[in-house]
Amino acid sequence: MEKCALRIITLLLSMLLAGCSSMQQSIHDAAINYETSAAGLESQELTFEYGELSILRTPELRENRQTLILVHGFGANKENWLKLAQQLEGEYNIVSPDLPGHGDSVQDPGLAYGIPRQAQRLMQLLDRLDIEHAHLAGNSMGGAIVAVAAAEYPARVTSLSLLNNAGIHEHPAELDRRLARGENPLVLNDPSDYDELMAFAMNEPPFIPWPISSVMAREAYRNRDINRKIFEDMEADREMDFRAILARIQAPTLVLWGADDRIIDAANAPLVAEAIPDSRLEILEGIAHMPMIEAPGKTAELMRALISGTADRIEHQAGMN
Repeated sequence: MEKCALRIITLLLSMLLAGCSSMQQSIHDAAINYETSAAGLESQELTFEYGELSILRTPELRENRQTLILVHGFGANKENWLKLAQQLEGEYNIVSPDLPGHGDSVQDPGLAYGIPRQAQRLMQLLDRLDIEHAHLAGNSMGGAIVAVAAAEYPARVTSLSLLNNAGIHEHPAELDRRLARGENPLVLNDPSDYDELMAFAMNEPPFIPWPISSVMAREAYRNRDINRKIFEDMEADREMDFRAILARIQAPTLVLWGADDRIIDAANAPLVAEAIPDSRLEILEGIAHMPMIEAPGKTAELMRALISGTADRIEHQAGMN
């Protein structure tokens, strides 16, 4: 009798937890939909030879607006840019993809996820959307990807915004010290590690209600295996001569960094800026690894100033088409 009662209680608890999980997912999805709408964006799924790619985009890419491509970092997703996109809503055509291996896009362990390959896929996306040239912005790993794209396809990149970008790691950060101890705080070992990850990446993570953060924690934990694969591919790219890549960039570039970055030390920021022929360096005090989330208003202001100063380059690119 007691065993029967225990089974019933276990079943009821399982049903309750399942219901909670479903409700949490619904709340999460509603919140993301609200933020996406507030940014004037909509989601779209595209199919490439490597699989499905999920993007957020301005519904109609207008010819009288410049186009801005926003590329997230390792283990992140396209929604990381929503607060910034809300600051710029109505000013630009905006496209923000989930890179392959991330978010709602294909997660195939058989694919290569190195920086040059992801840069090629990014340009394939521009081709699919009939975007001849655009302003590129990337955070962390995404910064390295857009930097490679700008070096490889200079005629298609009007300006470049690098936010705490990967590529030069001459000055070790706290992440490097943890990796040397066999720890990787960027890959969750348990969903309960999610809050620690957010605190590691940002000084003051935005408040996220528990039903939403619990879904995000489960997703990050569920993606741990593909994240390990992507991290390995990305670490292999440290053998690249990234300074030589940066030296080939022709687009005017904003190098933006949080002074308190624990993932890629801010001491590397001047090295990035020095390697790029036409660059401006901005260090934000009190900000860590994700300026577009921690300081979306200031980040938008700096990017807007960069883009507004590229009128001559846009005319030159238009003449080349």
